[in-house]
Amino acid sequence: MLSLRKKKILSAVVDGYIQKASPVSSKEIQKTCLQDCSSATIRNELSALESMGYLVQPHVSAGRIPSEKAFRFYVNELTTESCLTDEENALIESRLLRNHGSLDEVIKQITNVISEITHYTSVVVKADMADTITAIKLLDLSNGQMLMVIVTETRVLKDGIVDIPEDFDDLMLLQAQAWLNKLFVGKHISQFLNFTYPYTLVNDQFKLNKLFKKITDELKKQALANGMDVCVCGEHNIFKHSEYNDVGNVQKFLSEVGSKDKMAQVFTDDGGQEGFVTVKIGASENAPEGCSVVTTRVALGTNIAGSIGVIGPVRMNYKKVLSVLDKISNIIIDMMGKE
Repeated sequence: MLSLRKKKILSAVVDGYIQKASPVSSKEIQKTCLQDCSSATIRNELSALESMGYLVQPHVSAGRIPSEKAFRFYVNELTTESCLTDEENALIESRLLRNHGSLDEVIKQITNVISEITHYTSVVVKADMADTITAIKLLDLSNGQMLMVIVTETRVLKDGIVDIPEDFDDLMLLQAQAWLNKLFVGKHISQFLNFTYPYTLVNDQFKLNKLFKKITDELKKQALANGMDVCVCGEHNIFKHSEYNDVGNVQKFLSEVGSKDKMAQVFTDDGGQEGFVTVKIGASENAPEGCSVVTTRVALGTNIAGSIGVIGPVRMNYKKVLSVLDKISNIIIDMMGKE
């Protein structure tokens, strides 16, 4: 548990590093937020935060820079208050509230305005979830794994594989399959993606709560992965950030955002619920190495699921990004409500 002073210092280091991409000194912290503390006291606190894994000192005489752990703490502590200017709010509204005609044109404007205001690469993933589920099959592969198949009116989704517990016999497999079909056959894929697990019902039948959730999560992933459209904008923005002065880092980043399958996976691995905001920081949280990914799940139309967000360096202006996504998702909610 961090003291209030440590929290202030940590936030000051993160804010300072986001703004100028260089180590933050004790004197800078004293000037910005702790005028009543001596530089020696602040240096002691910085050393303590470093030993706790929140800060890194690149050189003995340098200030500190935040670790990914520090950025995670910072994001978790952020308030929801918007930091958008009047001009930025007006720009978003003018771009999205005009009559675009088609959904694809709306999506193009969403990616453009997110990229323009945040100065990061923006991504919108759209998936038509109007297909009706006609059957779900669980197939024992006889190697300790099962293949999960969703059959809809127009396609067969069959990329989901999960491990089977040793005590999971043929009868349990049939019970699990029967429950899945009872719950989902006749429903749209969109209803399936927003499904909340009926733990009590499942437990009453075959006592395999965790496995049932694992099966359903994997089925959701493969349902999302099929038939998705990915729109990317602002890849050039990466050159504005000092982390990408290195050619190797640029090549790696452009390779990541150039893979639509990869972007679809990263931007939809967020719980699947409308309004759900996800911030992934670094490779340990399933973002590309050295990157952060911020996403918001939205409904882009009847039975059309979507995720909007940005990908950029871990040293990201999270306040601005979250404010932009919140503003746009609220406009989308209003637009969909009027249809």
